[in-house]
Amino acid sequence: MSSPIKEPNISLTVRRILDQDIDLFQLRSLVAMMIVLPLLFLATAWLRTVVATDAVQSCPAISCAQLKAPSVPGAEVISINATERWNYTVPATPPFLLNPVFGLNICDVDVVLTHPNAQDQVHVKVWLPLQKWNGRFQANGGSGYAAGTFDLTLGPSVQGGYSAASTDAGVTVNPLTPGAWALRPNGSVNLDSLTNFAYRSVHDMAIVGKEITEQFYGVKPRYSYWNGCSTGGRQGMAAAQRYPDLFDGILVGAPAINWATYVVAEQWPQVVMAEEETFPSPCELKAFTDAAIAECDELDGIEDGVISNPDICHFNPYRLVGSKINCEGAKIIITESVARVVVKMLQGPFGPSGLSLWYGLTVGAPLDSLASTTVVNGKRVGFPFFVNDAWIRYYLAKDPNYNISAIDYTKFGQLFSQSAAEYDDIIGTDNPDLSRFHSAGGKLLMWHGLSDQLIFPKGSIQYRTRVERLMGGSAKVDEFFRLFLAPGVDHCAGGTTIGAVPSNPLNALVTWVEKKQSPDTLPAEIVHSCSGAKMGRILCPYPQIAQYVGGDKNSANSFKCI
Repeated sequence: MSSPIKEPNISLTVRRILDQDIDLFQLRSLVAMMIVLPLLFLATAWLRTVVATDAVQSCPAISCAQLKAPSVPGAEVISINATERWNYTVPATPPFLLNPVFGLNICDVDVVLTHPNAQDQVHVKVWLPLQKWNGRFQANGGSGYAAGTFDLTLGPSVQGGYSAASTDAGVTVNPLTPGAWALRPNGSVNLDSLTNFAYRSVHDMAIVGKEITEQFYGVKPRYSYWNGCSTGGRQGMAAAQRYPDLFDGILVGAPAINWATYVVAEQWPQVVMAEEETFPSPCELKAFTDAAIAECDELDGIEDGVISNPDICHFNPYRLVGSKINCEGAKIIITESVARVVVKMLQGPFGPSGLSLWYGLTVGAPLDSLASTTVVNGKRVGFPFFVNDAWIRYYLAKDPNYNISAIDYTKFGQLFSQSAAEYDDIIGTDNPDLSRFHSAGGKLLMWHGLSDQLIFPKGSIQYRTRVERLMGGSAKVDEFFRLFLAPGVDHCAGGTTIGAVPSNPLNALVTWVEKKQSPDTLPAEIVHSCSGAKMGRILCPYPQIAQYVGGDKNSANSFKCI
């Protein structure tokens, strides 16, 4: 056990993330990561608004040095190290963390554990406020192929007064690729690592975090929460379905619920472009998004650049055929083949018989992440998003050098079926039976941007509908599970978000859990990208939508749920 020391203001974990070897493919993928990782800085915005009130035990009951190894069912703790850190800073690390977190006084605990016969080493990091603990524990989720990012989420959580935990699941903190842990030396999939990434590490982190918290303060956390978006959202759903008594409240944004299905569906736009031999430029794709918004923006009674209800927007991409647009100083005419590519992207993948396999992108959403292209030797070619690219290479083809550009419609259908058959039992989190979670008194708050261009929001809607069918209908499910859709909001509120982002959904969850006040709306804001001016909005629980009823268009009071 290390002795308490004064620690310089620098985040070693952030440095480890940035110092990793990343090849050219991964470097180019960093651009895409600016979309998939906003959950980290979004969490900062949420958590920094949570005031650490009602402190149960402002002062620790023991010192860091007195902490003992926790007992984790199904695992063996290899080591525990704890260090006091005073005036600690987590530096801003765009795009992972936009704002620095200053002045943290914490007990920084590192626990390493292993599972029988898995030959793994799982790192769990727990941060404990040395002052003004609010009596709550919070587990933080990951992003991409990282189960957690340590300091980047722990900092904002502890600043909010929580004891908090994050884990690497025994894989890596590199969200860009599973290349270091997906396959064994013989070329087979490392199912132990995948199991850790999928769900086992969620359990271990919660057990470690809560026991260390109880040791340190001498009392159990009054309430325990999960907070994550994207991969972090998937992890939260794994907790609700597999470990229903771990958390009192679970906050999930843009959850990757149907991982084995939707990840392959992300490859669909690349397959369409290759089959149609048409690779639209980002400028051309933006023209379709802009045209859809222009056509359907005012269907909700207000012109604000957002399609509030995409289901009633009957935009036809073929109407743009023959139109002239300006792209990088040149006049381009929209062709029928480009419009056909867009139509198929919005429809989503379908099999040889024409039956739909999964959902497509939402009308009005950006199209250029999954339909990303690049120019090689003067020719525009497809450039797949890193999540689906890696999943197909490592887990389906089991060959890092697999030629993903050669996938045609037939092969796509085979890969789609293979992924669900081989991996849904491991990484799927779409079980609609939440009866154990409900019986344990848990509350689940889910939100999803309707302009998410990475994880299709209709997957979240489908899940909520399936839960309703199994568990007694909408009113009954609303007692413990609410879904809020955010029009015009991109993946985890990053990317090209133009709609209203929930201001503090974690606070709404805490109020629901602790004061039994269910969230009938979520406060939300549109922030003007240039002036910084803010417009108030509300988000409504599905299936309601926010309707403008007159008055100040910048005020949330001018909207009601219908």
